[in-house]
Amino acid sequence: MKKALFTGIFLIIATVGWIWYSMNDLTPISSTTHIVSVELQADSSCKVTVSDPSKGHNRTKTETFESPSCSKLKGGDELTYRYLNEGKYLYIVSINKESTKDPLTGVIAKMIEHDGYFYIHVISPVFGKETFPIDKKDWKKLNIRSNITFYIDHWKHNIELL
Repeated sequence: MKKALFTGIFLIIATVGWIWYSMNDLTPISSTTHIVSVELQADSSCKVTVSDPSKGHNRTKTETFESPSCSKLKGGDELTYRYLNEGKYLYIVSINKESTKDPLTGVIAKMIEHDGYFYIHVISPVFGKETFPIDKKDWKKLNIRSNITFYIDHWKHNIELL
């Protein structure tokens, strides 16, 4: 009887823990910070040391970007970037509040309409799988399995087609 009670309590605790963990996505969506230093790589990628105020005063972290905008980065710049595919790919949205318009490409896997909002699920060999908001007029022009080229201008705004 004690064993069954212990097992039941353990299962309840495990279930509550799993639900809490599932609801609390630990991957941030986007970040704005200042650049400390930039190390350019040969393949249009770069390692950027940025300030990390979440860890305290004068703390930094290093982020890696694959972007044509890497060559424009320099110490002291304000950098806004977005985490795609649960943080596996970082996209530079703007440098000093000026949009980079770096192109992203992929194939449309799914088109979703929900409560008057429109989304496309894109699969890319560069950034993986991600869902993006899109304007209704652009959404009507697209088809599933179509190739798409676009950029992200601002967080929480629709993507812009190229």
